[in-house]
Amino acid sequence: MAGRWRVATAVAACWMLAACWLLTGCPSPADGEPEPTTAPTAQALPALPTGASTGLPAYNGPPPDAPPSLGPLLALRAAVDLTPATPGVFARAQWAVAAPDGGAHVVLTPADGDLPQQLVTVGGVSAGYSITGVVAMPRVVDVWGMHVLPDGAVVVVGDLEEGSSYGAVVVDPASGTARTTAVVPASDDRLSADGRSALSGSTLYLFLTVQTGSGQLERLAAVDLASDVAPTVRDLVSDVASASRFPISRQFGGLVPRPDGGVTLAFDASPTEDAVLRIPTLLRFDARLEPVGEPVRATDLAEGGEIQAISGGVDGTVFLLVEVRDATWLLAVPDGGGAGPVLAQLEDRIYDYALAVEPAQVWGLLPSPVGVRAVDLTTAEERGPLRLECGPNFDVRQVLTAPGGAVLLGECDDPREDTQMLWLLGP
Repeated sequence: MAGRWRVATAVAACWMLAACWLLTGCPSPADGEPEPTTAPTAQALPALPTGASTGLPAYNGPPPDAPPSLGPLLALRAAVDLTPATPGVFARAQWAVAAPDGGAHVVLTPADGDLPQQLVTVGGVSAGYSITGVVAMPRVVDVWGMHVLPDGAVVVVGDLEEGSSYGAVVVDPASGTARTTAVVPASDDRLSADGRSALSGSTLYLFLTVQTGSGQLERLAAVDLASDVAPTVRDLVSDVASASRFPISRQFGGLVPRPDGGVTLAFDASPTEDAVLRIPTLLRFDARLEPVGEPVRATDLAEGGEIQAISGGVDGTVFLLVEVRDATWLLAVPDGGGAGPVLAQLEDRIYDYALAVEPAQVWGLLPSPVGVRAVDLTTAEERGPLRLECGPNFDVRQVLTAPGGAVLLGECDDPREDTQMLWLLGP
């Protein structure tokens, strides 16, 4: 419950639940996909820690230099139907990123694989929150992240079209000029691949997990998109092995940039020989991708926690939505710190798959059955929900912070089935 401190307990492992069943980077083995092919060695291995990392500084609230809070972002500024961006062609909104003017950029992927993807720009208040631009872009087969560079160019990260590499397409949203940056080459025997990305200035960080015929490959890469310097790529085998008996595979939460360069990787570690017994864990790396400190465990193994969503603070704090046995906890781990109090306990274990924390680090925004809801990270107070009045069926896939507000990406059946939608919110 809120305010409770977690310490290691001697509760038996039968209290565990593999609680990630839907809409998350951390599904259970029951979802029909194979678990990682790499099994722990038959040799006796040293025991890995299973207690929460309580010996490090805990999160103590918003930093003193944080900007003022906007309050709960539960006012609907605009609901934008993205259909006019691809007239006569059904295209799914695959990913979005907030734009500096309070609008957003969206990647639309046509169902017809022979048609190019479209980068759609929705302007901010000065443009009346309308579609202001649509440009074709080189296809990214599977999008893992989107970012905006300081010069306004849009970065789309993922599995690149030619199938030989993973990396980014950088697109000028006004002219459509695009360039492709390959970051990590693809192996010939790959079976599946997934990843997440983060941007700090012009440096792109990419986490990649690839299932191949010979095992799991996991890499962390960094590349300066403003220069021609070759990417730095780190093999994560030994780093992951310091916290988990199994590769990360599909149990990753995401990446959060660190304030002085580098990145924090969040994932569910399996420190015992039972792969479904997991601990939300953080690995920190500096700007050269060298590890910083020991793995940080956000919960105790006995609590059965699994990451559902993460969000990053401007000071490098990692905010996590973690499912435990009977609820979902909202946790925070500061950069350089460890496990601390539960900021809020949420009874809803279905709509906990997305989280956006405002720069002030006071309010968080989450999906709800009818739209979105807000949670005060300092008091655990819940506000809302904001009803999007979009039905009968609708889905909010992404919740994002934006300058002066928030952006939601999803779809609904109004005015037509599977209408791709962008919602812009304010205080």
